[in-house]
Amino acid sequence: MKIFVGAGEASGDRILAALLGALGAELQGQNRALEVAGFGGPRCEEQGLRSLFPLRDLAVNGLFDVLRRTFFLARAYARLRRALAAFRPDLVLLVDYPGMNLGLARAALKRGVPVHFVAPPQLWAYRAPGTRRQRLRRDLKGASLQFLFPFEADSYAPWAVPVSQGHFFPEPAFDPPRGTRLLLCPGSRAGVMTRNLPLWLGRVRAFFGTLQGVDVLVPEFLGEEARRLCGEDAEVLTDRDQAFARAGAAIAFPGTITLELFLRRIPTRAWAIVDPLTLWMGRRKLRGPPLSLPNVLAGVRGKQEILPEWVGTVTDFKRNPPGIPERVGDWSGADPADAAAAVWAAMGSNQGVKKGVEACLALTASP
Repeated sequence: MKIFVGAGEASGDRILAALLGALGAELQGQNRALEVAGFGGPRCEEQGLRSLFPLRDLAVNGLFDVLRRTFFLARAYARLRRALAAFRPDLVLLVDYPGMNLGLARAALKRGVPVHFVAPPQLWAYRAPGTRRQRLRRDLKGASLQFLFPFEADSYAPWAVPVSQGHFFPEPAFDPPRGTRLLLCPGSRAGVMTRNLPLWLGRVRAFFGTLQGVDVLVPEFLGEEARRLCGEDAEVLTDRDQAFARAGAAIAFPGTITLELFLRRIPTRAWAIVDPLTLWMGRRKLRGPPLSLPNVLAGVRGKQEILPEWVGTVTDFKRNPPGIPERVGDWSGADPADAAAAVWAAMGSNQGVKKGVEACLALTASP
């Protein structure tokens, strides 16, 4: 089976790698081989992908970052379309990253190649998604969609396409964390990290008087740059399990990392320093707040904010930085056990890998 894949950020790389591993095992049981092309990160490369672009080059965030790299992204898209056509895959498997993946899905569907899209564009996040919904219906007509969480499907209904739901997160931890260090998670994209991390470090140092006892978690491809920004004061880690095991509390840029921390019961605050253009557009177009997934999912169940959030520009941060409670017990906005139950219930099925493999095999089954 020949599969063309696309994941443009660290969270998508993990999801895609899990799917490729399970697909490879399934095909091996059928005495079939799996051949992969496209783009992804180091985890996908462990599954046999030779990515056409490094993940670091593709991971962008915010309008300013996208505009700044417009020419590179346009060239990358053109190259990926040519690679897709030359590879002649049996299936296209895409995870999130709509700026690039929607175009690739459209190109594949026009060629008659089936597409399975995991974590499609988040229509639920927009105040008025009507125009986007119409465009996506056109672009993804005939594709198979896999939502991470049940409430997302309402934004797409009614669509005459195969739809499944299944997320890729582990069950909540039974015991609270035993770590004692403060974990900073400044994002998995270079632009986000370099905007946030120096100011976060300055804020933490000003509050505690030191950065001893502080860990910084970043993807491996951002490790060297993070070490340069931290100097010798904070320790930079690239292993999530190690970082989570050491953490007693965390500050994280909004994204899937906030949900991972929450499910590990690590008290977390979400801080997001964004460029002014992105902040203006977000306030104009998006429903938020909330920004972080734990708060979004808690809202589905009618619960209060469970993870305090702060969002603003560099100027906002310097003028009025977010607070840091002295007691870890004051970091959360709700009872941890009650909040975990509400969020887990809203997350729906955790059989993301199983659902994804079933969808891919169904799309490539002989008629």
